[in-house]
Amino acid sequence: MAFKIAVSPTYITKIVVELPNHNGKHDKSDFMAEFKRVSFDDLDDLRKMPQKEVLQQVLVGWSGLVDEHNQGVSFNPVNVDVLLAIPQAFLALADGFWNSIYKAKEKN
Repeated sequence: MAFKIAVSPTYITKIVVELPNHNGKHDKSDFMAEFKRVSFDDLDDLRKMPQKEVLQQVLVGWSGLVDEHNQGVSFNPVNVDVLLAIPQAFLALADGFWNSIYKAKEKN
C-alpha cells in the first residue's frame, strides 16, 4: 500500500487498562481512544508539557468506554477529567498516545 501524504486529522488506537483486583492480580479492559494528529513541530511543544495537558489537547474522542452500569460514557471535558483521574487509565492513555507516534507495530 502506498503512503498517503494527506491523512485524516485524527486516528483511533486501542487502549488497554490494567486495574489491580482483590486477588492480587490485574483485570484487563480496553477501549478505543481517538487522538488528534500532531505535526512534528507540535511534538516538540508537547514533550515539554505535563502529560495531563498533553492528553487534554490530543484526546478528542473514544468508544467502548462504559460506566458502572455498562452504559456508554460520552466524551466531554468532565468525563475526560474523570478518566484522567484514574492513574492506570491515565498511564495507559499516555503510553497509547506516545507509542502510536514512536513505536513500530510489533508482531505477536
